[in-house]
Amino acid sequence: MSIVLVGGGHAHLKCLLDIRKKPLPNQNIYLISPDRYQYYSGMFSGYTEGLYSIDEIRIDLKDMSEKAGVTFIEDKITEVSVTEKTLLTKAGTSISFSVVSFDTGSFIEGPSSFKDYLVQIKPNYLFANKIKEYRNVEFPVVVGGGASGVEIALAITAWREKNGYPTNVTLITSSKLLPSSSSKASTLIKEIAVRKGLSVIEDDSVGEMNESHVITQNGTSLPHSQVLWLTGPSPSGIFKKSSLPCDQNGFLLTEKTLQAKGLPFIFGAGDCMTLEAFPDLPKNGVYAVRQAELLWNNIIGYLNGDVCSTFTPQRHFLSLLSTGNKKALLQYGRFTIHNKFAWMLKNKIDTDYMKKFQN
Repeated sequence: MSIVLVGGGHAHLKCLLDIRKKPLPNQNIYLISPDRYQYYSGMFSGYTEGLYSIDEIRIDLKDMSEKAGVTFIEDKITEVSVTEKTLLTKAGTSISFSVVSFDTGSFIEGPSSFKDYLVQIKPNYLFANKIKEYRNVEFPVVVGGGASGVEIALAITAWREKNGYPTNVTLITSSKLLPSSSSKASTLIKEIAVRKGLSVIEDDSVGEMNESHVITQNGTSLPHSQVLWLTGPSPSGIFKKSSLPCDQNGFLLTEKTLQAKGLPFIFGAGDCMTLEAFPDLPKNGVYAVRQAELLWNNIIGYLNGDVCSTFTPQRHFLSLLSTGNKKALLQYGRFTIHNKFAWMLKNKIDTDYMKKFQN
């Protein structure tokens, strides 16, 4: 019997803690990830701004695995065979499984015609080095008006201001800023961005790009030194390639028990999957953390022939978006506020979360 955890996301980190507390005798357990470290995206803006060191934003998967008695393999899964219950890796290894769980996150893919001009920061382990190179370029341009695009654009702006660079960052979004938030939050974040010196182009999108300029659909031309593309999430290609159940976008499709539809020995959690019962649920770390609470219990339950627990997402959750200079935008339902206390709360939540996995 062997259990394979693919990826080091929120849910699999919790699995490692669960295994450490209550080891499974006579079970071969593996964790496979393309990098030894898992980088925590909740602290990416703080790292970009220079508030956190690299060691504060990453978790040593190899060390965590060894402490839990789990075999760590630094490799990437390229294909899944459902009939043979095997995983094929980039290094050419074939790994058998009784149960496999995917917690690999999502990717960000810009249009292929622009790929030579884009900065690649996903998978997450690419982020730290790429953003350090990018935050001091001559003409920084960020595309994407969601939380990650806004947060990173503001963090680059804050870093440049502190380090004597021109605050000439441009953010381009095809909608308003924070389109999935309340109109109050959207209006407030626009005011904050403009006040901090971030140039915002709303309700417009990139039409053309060459090695020196971005031209928007509405005809605005602006210089760039490569573009940070932070639009919506894209799935890993292995689910479709392996003929696993997928939603219309290619994310692994699961039941409320986090088991792949029709394949109960395959589990999924976090941004790499879509819950069939909640197809419009945002790809958000808040839900991944909640799914982590039941994933390992369900894996063990399945192996023991027990009924698996179901996941129901909460209707409202606390959202904290860093805006630079140790301030943050706090949202809960329709309540929105921007101040230093919100950043202090975000910092405490993030650092407390990381401590659980760094000891």
